[in-house]
Amino acid sequence: MSLCSGTAVITDCLVVCVTGECEPTMATTDDTNGVNNGIDNTYGDDNGLRSASVTTSGGNKRDVTTQLIHRCADHHNSTAIKRAKLGNACVATTAQLSTPCACTASQSRAVSSDAIQRSTQTEDIVCDMDLTNSNCNSIANNKHTNSHPCDGGDNGLDSWLKTFYNWSHNERIQALDSLVSSDICEVQQIRHLLTLIEPQLQRDFISLLPKELALYVLSFLDPKDLLRAAQTCRYWRILCEDNLMWRDKCREERLLEDNETIVDLFKRRLSGSLERRRSSLLRCSTPTSPPHSNSCSPKMSPSSPVSPTPTFIRSEYKIAFLRQKTIEYNWRYGVLSTEKESATTSGRSRLLKEILYLKGHDDHVITCLQFNPASNLIVSGSDDNTLKVWSSESGRCLRTLSGHTGGVWSSQLSPHDIIISGSTDRTLKVWSALDGKCLHTLYGHTSTVRCMALHEDQVVSGSRDATLRVWDIETGECCHVLVGHVAAVRCVQFNGKLCVSGAYDYLVKVWDVVSETCLHTLEGHTNRVYSLQFDGQHIVSGSLDTSIRVWSATAGTLKHTLIGHQSLTSGMQLRGHTLVSGNADSTVKVWDINTGQCLQTLSGPNKHQSAVTCLQFNSRFVITSSDDGTVKLWDLRTGEFIRNLVSLSSGGSGGVVWRIRASNTKLVCAVGSRNGTEETKLLVLDFDVVDNKYIKYDETDSMFDMESEFDANRDNLILL
Repeated sequence: MSLCSGTAVITDCLVVCVTGECEPTMATTDDTNGVNNGIDNTYGDDNGLRSASVTTSGGNKRDVTTQLIHRCADHHNSTAIKRAKLGNACVATTAQLSTPCACTASQSRAVSSDAIQRSTQTEDIVCDMDLTNSNCNSIANNKHTNSHPCDGGDNGLDSWLKTFYNWSHNERIQALDSLVSSDICEVQQIRHLLTLIEPQLQRDFISLLPKELALYVLSFLDPKDLLRAAQTCRYWRILCEDNLMWRDKCREERLLEDNETIVDLFKRRLSGSLERRRSSLLRCSTPTSPPHSNSCSPKMSPSSPVSPTPTFIRSEYKIAFLRQKTIEYNWRYGVLSTEKESATTSGRSRLLKEILYLKGHDDHVITCLQFNPASNLIVSGSDDNTLKVWSSESGRCLRTLSGHTGGVWSSQLSPHDIIISGSTDRTLKVWSALDGKCLHTLYGHTSTVRCMALHEDQVVSGSRDATLRVWDIETGECCHVLVGHVAAVRCVQFNGKLCVSGAYDYLVKVWDVVSETCLHTLEGHTNRVYSLQFDGQHIVSGSLDTSIRVWSATAGTLKHTLIGHQSLTSGMQLRGHTLVSGNADSTVKVWDINTGQCLQTLSGPNKHQSAVTCLQFNSRFVITSSDDGTVKLWDLRTGEFIRNLVSLSSGGSGGVVWRIRASNTKLVCAVGSRNGTEETKLLVLDFDVVDNKYIKYDETDSMFDMESEFDANRDNLILL
């Protein structure tokens, strides 16, 4: 046997060489068997001293933690017999340990100098008891009196906590894992841990942030999640009502253009009745509305500086957003009621307002149709020589405008409800829609006034006499005459400075109105030009030659020729870079005028069965009408058929839809027949919110569920 020049320490069952180096010896290992056996019996560890004396087998701190946990468990669970065995083991080895540490050859091989250094670092953990200054009796007495380092004091819990504090993150995780996942802790102790941990995980991080940062975080939520977050607590609800944040959501959903304000949004989106009640919806007094919760979390208190206050203000943009989503849902699924229908429906469908039937013009053809959503006025022109002014709210005919001596074939309606009509009697008339008076009769054309375009207080008229005339509707004077076409002018567009005309001479002309000069003559069509669109930069022309051509308005050059239709392009609408065209071949196509590509063809088994007569689209939907007596709703983005909005019983046997005009909430259709199978009339379909009730949405409809905003019942309507 050789001696170890160092100090050996023992804590309960742990025997460790703290310092010094061991020299090899030929002695046996019987000297330490007693200690080893004592450890085996006490902790149930079949690895003996190798496992318990962790610092002699690598110095892993997790093992040290495990060692201390077992020591604490021994303090609570070991029997007197186990303690006696441990005491006897200590007595058996005291004679050797009281002298300079005697290490066997097998032990010296297991203990490296690195492990001995780590043993020194963990001296606080294993309790610094120098056996050279103690005796076996004191150790045995300590065992039998149940003293334990974990009971407190500098040699127990405090030392362990200090060591735990100095450990790295991974080491702490390992220690906690050993503590909880083992059988050391009882159920009650684990439950106690939960009561300590749960409050730490329930902190309201939003309320702890400055308001600007909190709003920035919330701005990444989609509208659906914002509505759910608003139910968390009162402070979150106030943050989720931020007007600027909802303005951005409106723009993301393309409900608001970049240069629009909330005033523009309400004027464009809301009906007059709701706009008048808007102010009463925007503010709610807190005293009359109990808050959702007194706090966001246990960490918040009523006196918290982030606790909100007095008056709760709703976001105007949020109201507009929710309203618009409800309206979109109504377009897709709303059931149009009649007087005899029940007031309730089942499933995803929701009952809408009654369809209005506006009967007039006898059995004549309705040739032109205008609708002003702001004033709820509808103006219809017919080949019976009259125009009629209707209320889209009540369905009543407010007045009949008589004065033309020929059929009315074109009309315009100004934002101020001034009506301009063109007739086969070669005149234009200016009317007041409010009182029905004829303000001016404009003479000058020598043939039928077939088309016109209005911009502010000027109107440009195109006639079968091959000329265009610019009129001042306030004074009734003819300001300019544009001469250049050699055949009837069929379509015209006007932006106040430039005028674009298409004619039966196969030409499209660009005019400077003030100088009365033709800037460009766009040649390329091989048949009559029937339709035009002009946005200031691009000109789009549709012809009987089946093609659609895209031109540069400034350079007068051809950019794209859109091929795909098989017949006359009867109607088009341009919005941004998206063009939708309707054709006599019964199809509707969606184009990108920047690339010239056809994005969608609205056809399939639900396509129209006859020529498309009219169309209109917005950022979500395309509405089309046809000679087959139907009005169809399509998804603009996917090109999918959604449903029939109108389907005449006489469709296919003479019933036709001549014209349609749509606003955000209403659809006006002019229907009839040429053979007497369908009575001439207007249909008004209203998709507005019924009694201000807001319908919740289903995620499967690529919309979202509103139940988190106001009500937990999925089948109920929600009222602001």
